[in-house]
Amino acid sequence: HGLWPDIKGTILNNCNPDAKYASVTGGKFVKRNKHWPDLILTEAASLNSQGFWAYQFKKHGTCCSDLFNQEKYFDLALILKDKFDLLTTFRNKGIIPKSTCTINKIQKTIRTVTGVVPNLSCTPTMELLEVGICFNRDASKLIDCDQPKTCDTSGNTEIFFP
Repeated sequence: HGLWPDIKGTILNNCNPDAKYASVTGGKFVKRNKHWPDLILTEAASLNSQGFWAYQFKKHGTCCSDLFNQEKYFDLALILKDKFDLLTTFRNKGIIPKSTCTINKIQKTIRTVTGVVPNLSCTPTMELLEVGICFNRDASKLIDCDQPKTCDTSGNTEIFFP
């Protein structure tokens, strides 16, 4: 649900807590709301508060502000999301919502698109929560994720895709 800068597996957070978030309107709001919506608020409430995006920018975007201003940070996140359309890739490989498959199948499917090792986060009951794809610092090159998340990646462990 975001673009999180890190340094060698250490996620950076709140690098500039005093940073100001500039609200967006018009086409920029429509695009961001369509592809990176606040799942808690209605569209109208989201337009008014934009708290979700402000939070993401202050927590993560400020940690790469030497490379990307706020607008470029959000644009890059959406470009990368579209470039690696994992939901379509999963569907094409038979990994559909409300189904179970192996961790190996999910990792292999992601690698067919990215060519690198992803990070997978799961609940304690092995429900997939998050897929992480790692890049070098300026997001110009994909790299293997070097810090495993919470999914048990040994063997053919079954995972539920919600």
